Amino acid sequence: MNKHPLKPVTQNHIDLYKRDGVVLLKGMIDQEWVERLTESWLRMRREMEAGKPSYHLPRELLTNDPRLLSEIEAIDGKQRRKERKGGGFMSAKFMHLWDTDFMAYGTESPAGEIVGRVIESNTVRFFWDQMFVKDAACNIGTYWHSDFAAWPCKGEMLPSFWLALTPIDKDLNSLECIAGSHKDTVMQWPRAFNSRLLDRPMDRPDYIDYEQHRGDSDIRFLSFDMNPGDAILIHPRVYHGAGANRHPTQDRIALTTRWFGDDVVWDPRPECVNTPGLPFENMTPGVHPDDAALFPVVWRR
Repeated sequence: MNKHPLKPVTQNHIDLYKRDGVVLLKGMIDQEWVERLTESWLRMRREMEAGKPSYHLPRELLTNDPRLLSEIEAIDGKQRRKERKGGGFMSAKFMHLWDTDFMAYGTESPAGEIVGRVIESNTVRFFWDQMFVKDAACNIGTYWHSDFAAWPCKGEMLPSFWLALTPIDKDLNSLECIAGSHKDTVMQWPRAFNSRLLDRPMDRPDYIDYEQHRGDSDIRFLSFDMNPGDAILIHPRVYHGAGANRHPTQDRIALTTRWFGDDVVWDPRPECVNTPGLPFENMTPGVHPDDAALFPVVWRR
């Protein structure tokens, strides 16, 4: 398994990311990583489909964090497990905290270096991981959104690295991104576990539904043909979404990982996503994440 990119990050990659907020990175992760992650996910999926809990977080990470505990209990409730068996859509997150294969990818693969070189950061820390799976012919779409408003931190160097583990057809099952939408600095109201328990403030709009703008000539919808091991780097403010998996036989399996660059600092708000091991109350606003155990430095320039 490669520890450095199989192909170099070029100035063109950097320029496209600055312009569009998203860039396709082809052939930089080798097939050994793809096979290892796919096997680990399929093992995890079999456990979930058998009704076993989706999360195996160490108990110490749940201590004094009732929000995270409530979220996990809701996800692993009996009704939710029944729902996961239908519809053809599955997801999981924080796998690196209990699965050595996912932790190895976050800390030993080329992903951190690729991220750092594209965003031009001097250091990169691994934040967390998330799996998104749509089975063949799955008719469940993913609503248009950007990630920034959901993070308990702020900064421009807070990207997601979306890795294809199966072939992706741009016309049938690709993630779509809105080019240049990272320049929109409006703070939307996220659709996260915590935010759903709160009332949306009047000054925090819902996400733009770009389906209503698909015919607009001044909006560029980006989708990608991808082979396993190809990746998309996505700026935290870029709008993205996905329709149904219209491929009749090919599942779409993607692993996305989140990363901290140099300018990221804590900005905890009650509507944000939970972070295992670090409740909002323990995040110091304006301070860079520096807990090496939770957010290890994986690359330095």
